Amino acid sequence: MKKIGFIGLGNMGFFMSKNLSTNNYIVNGYDVNQEVFVELKAYGVNQKSSIEEVSQENEIIITMLPNGKIVEEVWTLLMKDIKPKTLIVDCSTIDIETTKKLHNLAEGKKILSLDAPVSGGTIGANNGSLTFMVGGKVEAYKKMLPLFEIMGKKSILCGEAGLGQATKMCNNLLLAITMSGLGEAIKLANSQHLDMNKFYDVLSTSTGSCWALNNYSPIKGVGPNSPADNDFKPGFSSQLMFKDLTLALSAAVDANINLEIGKKVLTNYEELVNKNKGNLDFSSIVNLEK
Repeated sequence: MKKIGFIGLGNMGFFMSKNLSTNNYIVNGYDVNQEVFVELKAYGVNQKSSIEEVSQENEIIITMLPNGKIVEEVWTLLMKDIKPKTLIVDCSTIDIETTKKLHNLAEGKKILSLDAPVSGGTIGANNGSLTFMVGGKVEAYKKMLPLFEIMGKKSILCGEAGLGQATKMCNNLLLAITMSGLGEAIKLANSQHLDMNKFYDVLSTSTGSCWALNNYSPIKGVGPNSPADNDFKPGFSSQLMFKDLTLALSAAVDANINLEIGKKVLTNYEELVNKNKGNLDFSSIVNLEK
């Protein structure tokens, strides 16, 4: 039975590690918040007290962490004691520059590596229906594929190191823009006193159909159950969407391209964060008053 290390057991990592453990993998977990193991131990996830412990005797190590600075710190610690041919997979969403730097560091130590950010939020993590956008070598991807198939419904090797992160930035840029546009359509619909259930039935089957409405409706009591039905508790927080949009706009500057709509949507999410609403689900952007 393969031994899997998992570092970062927050909203996403909790469910991802649980799904691996309940599918006959030995999962050795670490998080700065050791209280997560009160629940995780019931699913068979082993509690480790340090990153150094996780670096030993695991064939594959997965990281799911808040930002690039923390990922770099964790990977640097891991690589002090890790065995050659171990595979490290980062499922966080971080900047491409740091991602490529860590891939190069791993290659220099003969360690396999992948960047594999995810889409699907905590609902997808819990249900094992995430989509993984993967960057790295085919050998590493094939080794990780059985785990991707447990934690998600789809994984795509997008290309070389860093291209998983690049794909995730494009995905979340479009998602943020779509949700913001949907918010404007909802405001117009409300101004015309439309029945929201009928509004949903029409748009979800017409040219306005989109994932943001069909699968994650930000209208309370309309469409599938979503954060809107739970006071916009995330889900995927507005603060994280703001972070991801910042990464996307930074990449656009580096590429010397102009993303006018993206800039406007970034400003809207920045306003949510500044209003101390960054802890709400990203779909709460539809309620931003202008």
